[in-house]
Amino acid sequence: EVAAKVASEEAVVREQAETVQAIQADAQKDLDVAMPALEKAIKSLDALDKKDITEIKSFPKPPALVMMTMEAVNTLLGEKPDWDTAKRVLSDSQFMTKLKEYDKDNIPANVLKKLEKYIQKPEYAPDSVGNQSKAAKSLCMWTHAMDTYSKVAKTVEPKKKRLEEMNQQLAEATEILAGKQKDLKTIQDKVAALKQKLDDTEAEKDRLINEAELTQARLQ
Repeated sequence: EVAAKVASEEAVVREQAETVQAIQADAQKDLDVAMPALEKAIKSLDALDKKDITEIKSFPKPPALVMMTMEAVNTLLGEKPDWDTAKRVLSDSQFMTKLKEYDKDNIPANVLKKLEKYIQKPEYAPDSVGNQSKAAKSLCMWTHAMDTYSKVAKTVEPKKKRLEEMNQQLAEATEILAGKQKDLKTIQDKVAALKQKLDDTEAEKDRLINEAELTQARLQ
């Protein structure tokens, strides 16, 4: 009865583990949609050097799409979307690091709403921006990647929460099961020991009977 109950619980835990794996795979599948654009944007940023950044700063009056790009970048960085602020942001020695290490998983909703204003513009496309500035094209790609990632992350969030809950349930069920498996092993060991003792007793009984019969035969 104990063994049957443990076997039943093992089946339940296996089913829970399969559910966790399915949710995890589903969430990862969604994230995989956003990752190529993100990786491409980071790779593009890696290709930029100080000269490229200086090129953007050197515009006394930047072309429209370059200005739009910097407004979008400034918006994500929590800065004012004007050119003077943009030049200050570009002059920051940690500028590229801030972009590469940007906390993409926690972009405030109001920032995303402001960013959407630029993303929705048909002309705000990396190739179009690239016609005015190579460096600005990379920055434009980065803003688009942040937008794409945040949208995907929003759909993944409920799945991540569900995954956390399921992992917690699985951990608890696994712990309980381990305890019952241990109890079952103890019972099985006791049963095996009793059986061995019984077998030994039966063997001793047979030996004594044989010995008695042999003694009886000698006396006759």
